[in-house]
Amino acid sequence: MSNNKRKEGDIVFKGKTELIYKVIVIGDPAVGKTSLLTNFATNQFEEKYLPTVGVSILKETIELEDKGATINLMFWDIAGQPQFYMLHRPYFNGADGMILVFDTTRSSTFSNVNNWYNHGVKFGLSGIPRILIGNKIDLKEDRKIILPMAEHLSEKLNAPYFETSALTGENVKVVFQKIAELVYTSKENYK
Repeated sequence: MSNNKRKEGDIVFKGKTELIYKVIVIGDPAVGKTSLLTNFATNQFEEKYLPTVGVSILKETIELEDKGATINLMFWDIAGQPQFYMLHRPYFNGADGMILVFDTTRSSTFSNVNNWYNHGVKFGLSGIPRILIGNKIDLKEDRKIILPMAEHLSEKLNAPYFETSALTGENVKVVFQKIAELVYTSKENYK
C-alpha cells in the first residue's frame, strides 16, 4: 500500500535494525572479566575462580529502545595470562568495542590497563569505543585504587569509567548497555 493510499487509522511500524558487534573484554587475570559477563547474562556469581583458557565467547542481546535497534554483542572474554598473548591477534581482530577491566583491590591490575590498551592499539583498535571498569567495589576494606586515579586514567584513554561488582551486580547492566550504545553510535556515525 503506498503512502498516499493509506486509510486513517492504519498502523505503520517503524522497522527495527538488528546488528551484531564484537566487543573484546580485556584485563589481567582474576580481575572479574568472566564474572561480569556471567552476572550480566545470568544474574549469578560463581564463587570458584576458573581462569579463561584462550577466549570464551558469549552472545547477548541488548535493546536500544531510543535508537529502535536490537544490538547483538559478541563478547570475547580474552584470557589475561601471559601464555595466551600469542593468541591475541586473532582474538582482537575486527573488534568493534573494548572493555578494559581492573580490580580495585590490586594496584598492579590498574597499572596494567595501559598495557592492555596499548596491546589493542598495536592491533589497530585505537579508534574503537571503549569503557574502563573498576571491578570488585564490594571489597571496600581492600580497595587500593581511589576514584581520582581511575578518573584520570579514564580521561587519558578517552573511555567512560564505571565501578562494578560482579558479586552484587552493581552497575553490571549499566556498563553493558553503555558499550552497546557507544558501539552503535560509532557505527552509525561512520556510515
